[in-house]
Amino acid sequence: MKKRTAFAGIIILTVLILLIWITLRTPEIKAVHREGHAARILLINPPLTARGALTWWRENQAMLKAQYHIPQEDSDRVFYLSVWDFADGYKEEEDKDRLCFDDMPAPRNCIDKNWIMTVSRARNNKRIYVQAGSHTWVQRDGGEYIRVADDE
Repeated sequence: MKKRTAFAGIIILTVLILLIWITLRTPEIKAVHREGHAARILLINPPLTARGALTWWRENQAMLKAQYHIPQEDSDRVFYLSVWDFADGYKEEEDKDRLCFDDMPAPRNCIDKNWIMTVSRARNNKRIYVQAGSHTWVQRDGGEYIRVADDE
């Protein structure tokens, strides 16, 4: 009986530590690379889920506009943002399929392609689309995001 109680206590403690760690894990922007009306945001401690990525976008879009002036729209209101995990930092291109940035000097101007999400608006469209994982959301006129069905 004492072994079961001790084992249960260890399991509960482990779960609590994991929950606290996940909760305190704050995404941090390490860099923003712009190319025309597209921007790539590099995050440390990115959201762990697609819904978490959508929440991060909703909570940070005003700050991104104020601090980084993104998204930057073209004359047709088109923009494209992609968010990437920057966990391992900048690397050399080597013979690997990496995402490289022309606005930085080589050789350490690439990252591993660990995509988190994309936020975009198509030509002459009022709606913003957010893609994360295998999910897509569209912004309604009132600002609310609804999930697009997988078969659409």
